[in-house]
Amino acid sequence: MKETLIGSVVDGRYLITERLAGGGMAVVYRARDKRLERDVAMKLMHPHLAEQPNFTERFNKEARAAARLSSPYAVSVFDQGVWGSQAYLIMELIPGPDVRSELTRLGSFSLRTALRITEDTLCALAAAHNAGLIHRDVKPENVMLAAPLAAPTVLEESEISAKVTDFGLARAVNAASAASSTAMGTVAYIAPEVITEGASDARSDLYSVGIMLYELLTGELPYQAETPIRTAYMHVNDPMPRVGEIAEWMPPAVDSFIATLTAKNPEDRPMDGSEALASLRALLPTVPPEAGIRRIPVIGKVPPSHQNATLIDTPELTTKTAPMNTARLNTEPAEQPSAPSRTKRRWIVPIIVLLIALTGAAAWYFLDGPGQRVTVPDVTGQTTAEAHDLLEAEGLTVNESEQYSDTVPTDHVISSNPSAGSRIHPDSDVSIAISLGIEQVKVPDATGKDLQAAEALLGESRLEMATEEAYSETVEEGVVISQDIDPDSTVDHSTTLTLTVSLGREPFEVPNVTEQSKDDAIAAIEDANLTAAVEEQYSDSVSEGVVISQSPEDGTLFKGDEVSITVSKGPEPIEVPDVTFESKDSAIETLEDAGFEVKVDELYGGILGVVRFQNPEGGSLTSPGTEITISVM
Repeated sequence: MKETLIGSVVDGRYLITERLAGGGMAVVYRARDKRLERDVAMKLMHPHLAEQPNFTERFNKEARAAARLSSPYAVSVFDQGVWGSQAYLIMELIPGPDVRSELTRLGSFSLRTALRITEDTLCALAAAHNAGLIHRDVKPENVMLAAPLAAPTVLEESEISAKVTDFGLARAVNAASAASSTAMGTVAYIAPEVITEGASDARSDLYSVGIMLYELLTGELPYQAETPIRTAYMHVNDPMPRVGEIAEWMPPAVDSFIATLTAKNPEDRPMDGSEALASLRALLPTVPPEAGIRRIPVIGKVPPSHQNATLIDTPELTTKTAPMNTARLNTEPAEQPSAPSRTKRRWIVPIIVLLIALTGAAAWYFLDGPGQRVTVPDVTGQTTAEAHDLLEAEGLTVNESEQYSDTVPTDHVISSNPSAGSRIHPDSDVSIAISLGIEQVKVPDATGKDLQAAEALLGESRLEMATEEAYSETVEEGVVISQDIDPDSTVDHSTTLTLTVSLGREPFEVPNVTEQSKDDAIAAIEDANLTAAVEEQYSDSVSEGVVISQSPEDGTLFKGDEVSITVSKGPEPIEVPDVTFESKDSAIETLEDAGFEVKVDELYGGILGVVRFQNPEGGSLTSPGTEITISVM
């Protein structure tokens, strides 16, 4: 790519202002988006890639897929297009250097820095894998930093923010060359199955992350050879070295995590970025702070150029082996007319001796020498002691690491690296991951917290959450009343904690008790979990002791709320007129006019016709209609 492009305007919109980096497939420029008035990164693909069949179409398709990826840990893709014959991408401009530049400058990273960069990388891959995207070229060059890292001598490390770039590009280039069975990737980071089968998935990205983490910690790649083909061979056949062999202080769990990511068999790795991220985040709290700030002292260096070569035609590399450069030996040389017959016989003996020597050398090489191989036995599910016996019987050296497992019992083997069935030299090391059993966590106290706060609390504890609802007279709506496991209990990390969440005070329907007796009405109200408040009043129409009215008449109230009822005391009593010494007829008329019934009791025949006595007496109070008895003399 020529520097004369600086100052060019692409598609009338992007002004190229500075060359930032160059690579095998493209050159990255800083450009000014004149329409939105912002600086962007432009990746301009080399023109020769456009000559490959359907490259532009596939490139555009994959670029659109990458643009759909939304993650704060991935470099955003804003636009794509073709300028002349060159496809281009417009991406978010990251102000800091890439991780490769910083690794070259510093030599190696502290454990905490390396794990933080790995965590951000896995965050980006988790989002990509969930969106159906595979990166296919994870390496330090494709991880950008927001700012340079602090020097190794500074104890207070700077805040680290990393973003992964080039999502979808490796997939686009692969698609363009699929017809020739080409597998793309950087040989130093490429997964074994990509080399042997030409196939990759999310687990292939995780293999590259494991290789990168090893390099960030040690300052060197785990597999390095004179040629890319030899390096690829090492990925497929050689065991993954342990960082702990270089630094005794390295926590074994870190090596175990790297070994899991770089397992030769993809089935032994996490399924995708989300699962790997969860494993890393479970590991981080176990790293002692004093180990986190330590680093392996390495002087900065530039790795051999072939380690970053793009591996092409991988299936052919692994399925076609070059014939040995062995000369054909003729035990019957062509006759020489001038040579005597004993000359022929003189050469036969040395040739036979040479053949015997070669056969012996070959036998030594493969039976006792560097070519000797044994098969790694299957020790998964065995106890630690049983695994040692099986592996050491083959002459292998056993290295142990520990990790939690939901399925493998304590003190049993989860996996081995190299995996079962691998052919390795008997002096090789085999790393076995020993189960600590199901990880135990402490149950938090979620009572008294609102549901959102309780969810966050359980998320930190990595417990599953279920909810039930119940009414409460004392706990407001939406707040946790209780939980089914006591706080501070220790349980399996996958345990489900059931929270009972308040619905607030329980409402009750108000019963209709009008025209019921007082006692029946009170009983009905109390059966509805409400309280009866009784008032009484006279009524000419409602019998005494019967409910005249209630308040409220219907609707709902909360437990213990009052329902007021008015109970009849019957008709209001009136004063009885005094009719003594009145004539019989006058007395009867007076009492009946007052609303009473009259009964006449005649004394001595009632000759005088005068009222001498009355019952009830005059001036007393009684109900209208009461019978008044008058005694007439």
